[in-house]
Amino acid sequence: MVPRMTQAHPDIIPFPGRPAPAEAATAVLIVGTDPGQTQSWLSGIQAQGYSTRCASSIESAVQWLQAAAPDVCVVGTLANGDSLDMLQAAITKAGLGTQIVRLDPTEPGRFRCEWLADAVAEEQLPVLAAAAVQRSQLQGEVRRLRRQLCNRNLRDMAGHSPAMQQLRTRIQQLAELSSSVLIFGEPGCGADVVAQAIHDASKRAHRPFVSLDCSVHSAETLEQELFGVADSSAGQTTVKQPGRLELADGGTLLLDNVDCIALPLQRRLAAVLQDQRYEREGTGDRVRFDVRVILATHADLDDLLKRGLFRAELHRDAAQQRLDLPPLRTRPEDIAPLAETCLRKIACKEGRPPRSLTLDALHRLQTYHWPSNFRELEHVIERACTIDTGRKLTATMIEPWLANTTEDEPPAGLTLEAMERQLIEATFARFAGNRERTAKALQIGIRTLSGKLREYGYPPRGGPGSNAQPWTPTVVYEDDLPGQKAA
Repeated sequence: MVPRMTQAHPDIIPFPGRPAPAEAATAVLIVGTDPGQTQSWLSGIQAQGYSTRCASSIESAVQWLQAAAPDVCVVGTLANGDSLDMLQAAITKAGLGTQIVRLDPTEPGRFRCEWLADAVAEEQLPVLAAAAVQRSQLQGEVRRLRRQLCNRNLRDMAGHSPAMQQLRTRIQQLAELSSSVLIFGEPGCGADVVAQAIHDASKRAHRPFVSLDCSVHSAETLEQELFGVADSSAGQTTVKQPGRLELADGGTLLLDNVDCIALPLQRRLAAVLQDQRYEREGTGDRVRFDVRVILATHADLDDLLKRGLFRAELHRDAAQQRLDLPPLRTRPEDIAPLAETCLRKIACKEGRPPRSLTLDALHRLQTYHWPSNFRELEHVIERACTIDTGRKLTATMIEPWLANTTEDEPPAGLTLEAMERQLIEATFARFAGNRERTAKALQIGIRTLSGKLREYGYPPRGGPGSNAQPWTPTVVYEDDLPGQKAA
């Protein structure tokens, strides 16, 4: 179903998921077959300032529940075949807080409700209805706050697809556990955002959330990052740099790209996580910590385990709970709310109203394959907004920033080694010889990258693109744009 286009901008599609302006809900619904009886109740309840509706049967009352749920249902004399259980079942199924006030069949002229022990006289019905309305609204506010509390960490995770709904549910389930979690997903799927969400919804939310990207560190520096660095130069040994395990005490530690950890360090890390303590080198101090570990990877750890490239001890800890992130190309219905999120962030940075996507731009985004998932979507929209200063983004403005896979296909006949070298050299040149950024983009360790470059004959420093000058954007003022009139 295609959402209706706005009248002000007929070529701009509104983002789905925005709630329409809600009409005033019916406060009290009176159900009964006696017109005189319902009319007398109607006037008394309206005198309390509440809007009212009338229904002659339970079936029509259920229809009102689905259309505009009332706060209170006042049930009088029913026709044969009507059952109050049907009304209660409809309220429960819809998850409503609608209160039922019914005419007591055993005591004529008196009303009952489930939260009052004694029946109330008919002349007190307006007061009872007012109390029931307040109770219903209070319960609705409690439910809203509970949902807000449970989903406070999911507000930045835009999307309404079934995959995203399942992901939110799974995050809430994992937040209640204390075991390790393995997050598996393609690059750009937001493993760090999901890990933060799990932490924020858990009982450790008041403690630190610490992340560490294992792909940008060598084995030596990664060990220092995990366990800290001691300084003994001044005659006494002191802690120069606390480790991430110590910094995350009581909270959560995210180890991103865990497949890049060297095998010897994997073994030590598995033992440390099992005991929740380690001995700091240089000082001999035994450091105790209480940390929940979340591991994230883009690689198949089962395959690495079979090939002897991943330790079984660490794999055992990582396999306790697994969370698979859905790639963006499998949920095109989430493109619109994700793009809206990006446009709002850009608007906040620029201090101007957010831009809109035209229909052709949204269609182009939804048909693109997104190899780098949300991260690529965010970069594409940012670049398009940087170049264009208008209020709308069209497909023509977005197209130059989308990768052209047909032009980037390698020529036929290349071996795997040749393709690997071509990829490494192109990425190295793209980042102007920056090894750390190149290794992170290729999702390999710096030592692995340096070894590959050494095999290709490059010196320890330098390489293709090392002397490339950084690109400087050209500033174009609005008065210089074609078609602009002088102020």
